[in-house]
This record gives sequence, C-alpha cells and structure tokens, in this order.
Amino acid sequence: MFKRYILPPLVLTLICIAVSGLLAAAYDATYVDETGVMTDKLKSACEEAAGKGDYEILLNESGGKKTPVTFGNEEINAVITDKERSLCLIEITEDGYSTGGLHFVVGIDDEGRVTGIGFVSCTDTPGLGSKVTEGEYLKKYEQADTKESIEKTDNVTAATYSSKGLKKGIAKALEVFNDNREEILG
Repeated sequence: MFKRYILPPLVLTLICIAVSGLLAAAYDATYVDETGVMTDKLKSACEEAAGKGDYEILLNESGGKKTPVTFGNEEINAVITDKERSLCLIEITEDGYSTGGLHFVVGIDDEGRVTGIGFVSCTDTPGLGSKVTEGEYLKKYEQADTKESIEKTDNVTAATYSSKGLKKGIAKALEVFNDNREEILG
C-alpha cells in the first residue's frame, strides 16, 4: 500500500520542492531591478563600493513612468548618486564567462577615480570566475581613472573572461561618468 499510494505523491512533492528551490536560486542570481528601487543587494553593493551613504537612483520621467537613467548604454542598469559626498555609482551587468554573469556597482568620486567595486551577483564559475569578486583583487582597481590604468591590472589566473568583463564594465562606468559628470553630480 505504501509503495502504491503514498510513495509516488511523496516523490513528486520532493521533486517539486527541489525544482522550486532551483528556480528561486536562478531568479535571485539573475534578477536585475529596473524599477528605480534600491534593493538590499544593490544597497549592499553600493556600500562595498563607496561606504555607507545616502544613495539615490537617478530616474527619467516619461509619460508618467519612471525609469533609471542609463545614458543609452545597454550594460548600464542605473546611475546612483550620493550628492552629499559627490559620489556616483554605476550599476552594470557585463558578460564574464557566462552571458550577463557579472552584476556589479562601480563607485566613482567627483575627480573621476574609482572608489571601489561592489558585486550584486556573479554567476560565473564558482572558484574560478568568481575570484574577480574577491576584495584583494578589486582593490587593484581603486583610484583607476583611465581605461589604460584599468587594462594594466593583471587578470585573475584561470578567470580571463571574468577579468576582461570586469575591466570592460569599469571602463564603461568611467566613460559614462566622464561624459555625463555635470548631469550626474548636478
């Protein structure tokens, strides 16, 4: 009786629980907020990149709908400011080893130098590509202010695609900031 009436529903229930957990994890790892609301993960990434602050996402208002400012760049998710400290943070999703695998924030001071980098998520290979999220590696980019200074930073061994994606995103953030400094910091 157990094998015929109880075991099949029990197995299906366990499979449903496992699949639901995997779907929730995949959603959490790939979710990009485009509502203009600071999520806990985004706020935490901002604090990693620039310390505690009063962060605000810059928004465009069109037809009664508010969307984050991106200055027309597909990689840019949002431009975030802390006007009191004259800081800009640019939220970016960039390809590493996996498409869209790097979701991070680049902090930039009013002089156009990187203050730090904070990760919202990284879906690149754990133990390899994910090494680009480690603090010691990210510190190498602090004070970078040009594409050339970013390119001089060594790649993480066995994480070439992730390193190149990170470098591309940081360079894009600096470019967007330098091209739109007045509009961003007001």
